[in-house]
Amino acid sequence: MHYTSSDPAIGTTIEISFDESIATGTLEDGDIVVGTSDTTLPIDTTAVDTSGNPQIFVNTSKTTYNNVENVSISGIEDGTGNEIDDTFDVTFAPTTVNTTVDDTSESAFFEAFSGENVALESDGSDTFDIEGPGVSRTRGTGSNSQIYVLNTDDFETGEYNITNSDNEESVLDLRDLGLDVEAGEDNFTTSDDVTATVTSDAIDRDISADVLDEDGDSVADLESTIDDDGEVEIDFGALDETGIFTIEVTDDNSGVSAETGDFEITEAPEGDLSFEETFITQERGDNANITINFQGDLDTAYLTIGDEEEVGYETNVTVDADGEDSVTVGFNTYLAGNTSEGDVSGSDVVFVADSDSDATVTFENESSDSLNNMLAAGTYPFEMSENSFVENANDNADAVGDLELTERGVDNFRLWTTSTDVYEDVEDVEDITGAVENETVVQTSSLTEGDVLIHELTATGLEGAIDANGDSLADLIDAGAVDVRIRQTSGSTAPNAEPKQVDVGTMIDEGDVDIISTEGSYFIAFQESNIVLTEDDRSIADEDEFEVRVQVRDERLLDPDEDELDDADGDLEEFYETATVTFEYLEATGEFDTPVEVTSAEGQTITGETNAAPGQELTVRVRSDSEVSPGFVLTAEEVAVQSDGTFEAELDFTDASVGDNFTVTAQQSTFDAEEDGTVVEADAPASASFQVSDLNPQDVTATVGDTLTVTATVENTGEQEGTQTVEFRVGGNAVASQDVTLAGGNSTTVEFADIDTSGLDAGDYEHGVFTDNDDQTATLTLEAADTGDDTGGDDTGGDDTGGDDTGGDDTGGDDTGGDDTGGDDTGGDDTGSDNGTDDGGSTDGSTPGFGAVVALVALIAAALLATRRND
Repeated sequence: MHYTSSDPAIGTTIEISFDESIATGTLEDGDIVVGTSDTTLPIDTTAVDTSGNPQIFVNTSKTTYNNVENVSISGIEDGTGNEIDDTFDVTFAPTTVNTTVDDTSESAFFEAFSGENVALESDGSDTFDIEGPGVSRTRGTGSNSQIYVLNTDDFETGEYNITNSDNEESVLDLRDLGLDVEAGEDNFTTSDDVTATVTSDAIDRDISADVLDEDGDSVADLESTIDDDGEVEIDFGALDETGIFTIEVTDDNSGVSAETGDFEITEAPEGDLSFEETFITQERGDNANITINFQGDLDTAYLTIGDEEEVGYETNVTVDADGEDSVTVGFNTYLAGNTSEGDVSGSDVVFVADSDSDATVTFENESSDSLNNMLAAGTYPFEMSENSFVENANDNADAVGDLELTERGVDNFRLWTTSTDVYEDVEDVEDITGAVENETVVQTSSLTEGDVLIHELTATGLEGAIDANGDSLADLIDAGAVDVRIRQTSGSTAPNAEPKQVDVGTMIDEGDVDIISTEGSYFIAFQESNIVLTEDDRSIADEDEFEVRVQVRDERLLDPDEDELDDADGDLEEFYETATVTFEYLEATGEFDTPVEVTSAEGQTITGETNAAPGQELTVRVRSDSEVSPGFVLTAEEVAVQSDGTFEAELDFTDASVGDNFTVTAQQSTFDAEEDGTVVEADAPASASFQVSDLNPQDVTATVGDTLTVTATVENTGEQEGTQTVEFRVGGNAVASQDVTLAGGNSTTVEFADIDTSGLDAGDYEHGVFTDNDDQTATLTLEAADTGDDTGGDDTGGDDTGGDDTGGDDTGGDDTGGDDTGGDDTGGDDTGSDNGTDDGGSTDGSTPGFGAVVALVALIAAALLATRRND
């Protein structure tokens, strides 16, 4: 058994126990040899402790061999004089539990990983009771041994109590190593590198990995170490075998293993080359990226960019993929054609664009090496062959494409601002754009004391020049190819004084200017507190206005027309590209909204406003006046300024009393703000207020005699419960109603069903739902029904419209008495009666909903009829 004893006198050892006493007096150096998976270790006799005969301890010099396999012994005799010459298997246990500690406190726990061997050690032969999750067993060391090897393969994680025969207790805490492995792909070819990702909850762990075929045999293996992030990428390279495989990973120390799911390796297809994009557009001066795809066993491409006869420039490049499926070649259009200059090499013109790639790109030659300018705008063909550049020249290329170079320029210049609290988390362009979306970086025309100013320059064609001078726009500025000037405007400069100017160069040199860029966009940022002026005895002041000017001055970038340059007497300044923007410097100010009044309750808010940039986090502190007893101090931390300049602190005034006065201040902020406040009585809850919405139907057309169902939403927007009578009205008259009770903030849907329209004339009516507080109305249009015979015949002519009924007798006695109101006039030829009823159709005064309207309409009709007859 190979383990590290809890007894320092034994240390890291291999315990060998025998059934009987042995004679060790003849033991010589080398008689004991420890065998590991890759070597043998002869042991000096001084490292062998035989005092515990028949128990031997082989000291391994404080070295743990987790790959130990056996120990060979010779040169000793058993009790009957027989020589022992044998090899014994050795088990390794990375963790030892001293079962004699008799301590079950958490600080005394012995930790191990589930699945590993654990050595249970006593001070002699012993037995152990093991109790834990799903486990209850007794085990023993056996005679002449003080070790029992506990295999935890099937043990759950958790705590296991171990009690020896002397009732001494100890605790083994089994944890999960969290070892996992995932293959890089579900399918590989014989030209692909077989890769996997190994992860673990523990770090700095040595592992062994094997690719296993379907029979469980290893076809490839490697060793690696899980890094400080608990992860490692392993790469077996390309494998010739095909079929279904898995990758098994074993933690060397614990013996814990993990295995991937199945993946397949198939024969690689025949080689092929292709361009990811066959038409690429790029501005002059920038780096053009040409991506080549390698398929099958092809690993080399011969790339030609340009054509000497067509465009006056051509370069040949060899690309070695080194097993990668694709390689992106960067082509610097600012430096191309200028390798005769002493400081420009071919590797500056063409290169591997991905810094993590293992591929190589080799510049072979270019047809023109002293252009002294950038490549001209135009179309540059590119082509490649798997065989040679000659194939390209002879129009036998395997793939072709075009690179379109367009004119470059400065497109836009604008300013943004944010707080230092926000900016300290900004590392790249994605952080800036994310902050813009969150409104913690906002466009500005001013810089407030303590904040950060971010200049966004949108310009194309600078990337090649940046690479030629370093790796940042700062390098172009330092080289004079781009000039940045920040100078006070004449309008804000004091009379007879020189304008103040920011020493941008010094700020860059001191690391106080950050330049964050992505292709075509450059963010130049600095904190107000880091501004340095060219004159040490001056400082920026409130309402100073500055102009920021960016100029492109590099002659190759400007590429002026030679004749125009001659006309300017060689003065390049006339061709500078300039972009400007102005900002005003402001002292930070802020104030609390007044009056500052709160109630004696939690969740009270105190608000304010500032000109500081959004995202600034401040502390709002409330301190009671000296005469308040008991006094109180309240604090709200990390109160953030919003994009509109407002801020809000939430505080708990539960322990304060009505009438208590206090002072509120802004602290840890770029501005000063202080205000007096008072604890006031809470306002009574707002009364119930019933509001109407969602009237349905609204503007509606129906036929006289139809029935309608009307609904609406009624909401109590007050804070108190209330009950109101909700009415449905037509033409200003209530035709239906219901009582509604609602708690504050609640709502309900009211319904008025089967409203009868037969008592109404055709025409337009206002209809709606009304409460004591609100209403919602719309237009009800009623169209006349088809009345058939009732609109013609005797009633429009005949006896009643002429003859007796319009003359003599009808205006006198008879018509107002017996005949016309009784027998003859209510029947026969007359279809109407003097009391307003009509034999053709009747409306009962008790008709649901419309009774009042029908009665009103009937009275009007009777009055009109009497007037007609009196005439």
